[in-house]
Amino acid sequence: MNYVAHPMTPNAELYNPSTEYADKLISRIGQTPSWIAKRIGVTDKRIRYILDGERTVKGETTPIQMTYTEQFALECLVAEAIALRM
Repeated sequence: MNYVAHPMTPNAELYNPSTEYADKLISRIGQTPSWIAKRIGVTDKRIRYILDGERTVKGETTPIQMTYTEQFALECLVAEAIALRM
């Protein structure tokens, strides 16, 4: 998926909750996960869970996927990072 070619308008049909896509987006932003978490309004733990694809609490593992809202916020940060590099 080419997230830069699409206008920055929400479109849930483009939802891709995969851990790989989340990792790709976060890598393209070029900032720390902590910085990214603050910018999109989630905790550092939430970013780690998204990247791991799961969380374990008291020995019980639960699958974790980013929401479309989180994906869109990350895509916006990627677009901003690319624009600043040009």
